[in-house]
Amino acid sequence: MKLSGWLLRIGLILMIALSLVLSWVIWQNPSRLGHQQAAVTVTKKSDKDTTKNIGTVLAPTQAYYQHDNNKQLLFTPDDDVISDLRTTVKNWQLKTVTSGGKLTASEYNALLASNDTLQLVYPDSVAYQLFDGNWFKDDAKAANFNFNRIVINLNAHRDSMVFVNDRTRAIHTATLKSHSVQKLQAQVDAATTTSFNVQELRLSNGRQVADFTSEIQVQPYVYLLDQQSANHYVSLLMPATQTSTVDARELGSDTVYTAGTDYRLTLNQDTQVMQFDDASATTNTASLKTNLQKSYTALSNLDLLGMNSMRYYRYTKATSMVTFRSVAQGIPIFNADYYGRVTVADTDSGRQMYFSTNNLTVPIPTSQAKTTLPTTQTVIDHITNVGYNESAIEDIALGYHWVKQDENSQVVNLKPTYYVEIGGRYRRYTKWLGPDADKQASAATSAVAHEQQ
Repeated sequence: MKLSGWLLRIGLILMIALSLVLSWVIWQNPSRLGHQQAAVTVTKKSDKDTTKNIGTVLAPTQAYYQHDNNKQLLFTPDDDVISDLRTTVKNWQLKTVTSGGKLTASEYNALLASNDTLQLVYPDSVAYQLFDGNWFKDDAKAANFNFNRIVINLNAHRDSMVFVNDRTRAIHTATLKSHSVQKLQAQVDAATTTSFNVQELRLSNGRQVADFTSEIQVQPYVYLLDQQSANHYVSLLMPATQTSTVDARELGSDTVYTAGTDYRLTLNQDTQVMQFDDASATTNTASLKTNLQKSYTALSNLDLLGMNSMRYYRYTKATSMVTFRSVAQGIPIFNADYYGRVTVADTDSGRQMYFSTNNLTVPIPTSQAKTTLPTTQTVIDHITNVGYNESAIEDIALGYHWVKQDENSQVVNLKPTYYVEIGGRYRRYTKWLGPDADKQASAATSAVAHEQQ
């Protein structure tokens, strides 16, 4: 081979080696994008329907029907029972609301066991003055109070309803006008054919949970996925000054967007979780009503396509944090990476929000077999058998597990299971039993599904 040919080959090899070295140096630099500035047009989208969603987002998540000394958790496949019931009662009017004091334990249990009652239950306390104007045609002026359960009489005393705080057993009684329970009764009767027989279990922290006394079968679901870019949320959350200069830089696996000294939006590329910090929103209040109202407004600012499936789920007083979750057919959705979940906290140092760029839109028909789940007591027995005290259980909820999709997948699988909260953390009940137990439970569930196909 000629000398010129050797020199050409050596030169090409050196150029390739140099290119690889430079690429390695660039990727090892956490600020590899350097300092970028982009002129982002910041415009607030005006969605007339967004403000109307507050009655949907701040709606109960469970409906019990107590009749013939039996309690059912109302459930209709491919439908949201609560939304249907709300449509029926939205033209009702409240006449007066009066305090009924605090019930004894026996009086409280008797109220919950009252036959011919529809009981709408929130997963946490709500403020009456925020609920009232968004649920009924005309509100009844009353001093604000917190509650989480509404007891509607379908037989005797049809002209009244009771607001109950499960933790404190305090009640308020409302008188009704311009209302009829016939249509409501018909809806309840129709739902009982596909509902679950339950009792109610009071946990050590005062939370009432549905106690499934027999095995239940729940349909898995498949949903279309909405994935938005970081720029979408930059334009929604950064200050609306027509055109703002937004600074963007990469730090490891995070991309950080800042506008001035007050606004910061961080995207984790691995989890697609976003954190928004607004140092200008420094108003802090202990009022549940105010925190729920402000948090709902913050949620609305995200302009989620699946806004109608979001529900208020928890208020943490110590941190002023409000949690919203997506629901499927009224059942809450859980995932470790903020999929289907939004949290908003207003503190003295400003507002902090967490949410995901991945959100659900609409369900897709599926022929998957129903999943068989054990009784609530079986779940508790499993938890206590591995060493946890029953008093450590803070919540037990029937929920959907958002199975993490492939990177390029536009559909999400939702698998029914029980979620147990211990130490402020929700996990699938099998995860509290250890990795081996979780694999065994998953295998058993797959086997049941296969047999039903």
